[in-house]
Amino acid sequence: MNREKYFHGAELTNLKRIIKEKTGYYIKNNSVLIQAFRRSSYAAENGGKSNEIFEFFGDQVLSNYVVKIIAKRCGSFNYLGDYTFRIRENRFTTIKQDFINNENFARIIDEWGIINCLLVGKSDEKNEVHKQIKIKADLFESIIGAIAVETNWNDGILEKVVNRALNIDEKIDELIKNDFGYKWFNLDNAVNKLKEYAEQQIFSVSEYECVGPEYLGYDNDGNPIWACNCSLINDTTGIMRSVMASSKKDAKKAVAYLLLCEHYQVQNQYGVNDSFNWWIYKNGKLIPDRKENKGEKI
Repeated sequence: MNREKYFHGAELTNLKRIIKEKTGYYIKNNSVLIQAFRRSSYAAENGGKSNEIFEFFGDQVLSNYVVKIIAKRCGSFNYLGDYTFRIRENRFTTIKQDFINNENFARIIDEWGIINCLLVGKSDEKNEVHKQIKIKADLFESIIGAIAVETNWNDGILEKVVNRALNIDEKIDELIKNDFGYKWFNLDNAVNKLKEYAEQQIFSVSEYECVGPEYLGYDNDGNPIWACNCSLINDTTGIMRSVMASSKKDAKKAVAYLLLCEHYQVQNQYGVNDSFNWWIYKNGKLIPDRKENKGEKI
């Protein structure tokens, strides 16, 4: 099989297109791209540098950014100023391993359909090493390493590349929903649960304060704007949350849910995990209102 054909003309352009589609980054330097696919067995027979250094870089990039992305999604400072990881901490390693493993990397390369582009020596060609899981995983790491080199280790680009290539956000959403949903409360039952726990004197809760479109108007889509806030007082301190939504009911239940999440130190399964006072509930998502919070966490 003449694998070198993939690095000329339309084939090379198509390979770049696939990598751009799957990672969000377009490799511009042809030499960097070719080296990412050149195994040591091929380099020994035909010259040129192998992709081993790219494999090493890619391994480090993937490990670093997978941990970073998981921490950003699942960790935050609580109202006491302590850093918390809001899913079971003993699960962190296995969550990371769900993303960082040869089987996952090999599956991704198979999905991309680019293993036939790998440049290998005659012996490796005869032994069909390109079918091996480890070889496919090495190629995936090499591509990520090549992107790191070409971008001069650009932090923002690499985080997006790793997130997109491994589909981390979507998988974490599914993980939280299935494994860490804390099914004793959710958006639909949060108001009742908050009232129930307050009646049990687990904590005290202030009255909900709500204002509607007569004061706040309507959004760009013509939906009414409702804002609701409420406070929870426990043995240590008070927690206040405010939510804007398109209905009074949604704003109220979102406030109750966020208060419960903060008190019990559990993951917000409808959005990011941050300790902000002001939030927006829209399209089934709870996200911080950066404008009202002025970009500052509490």
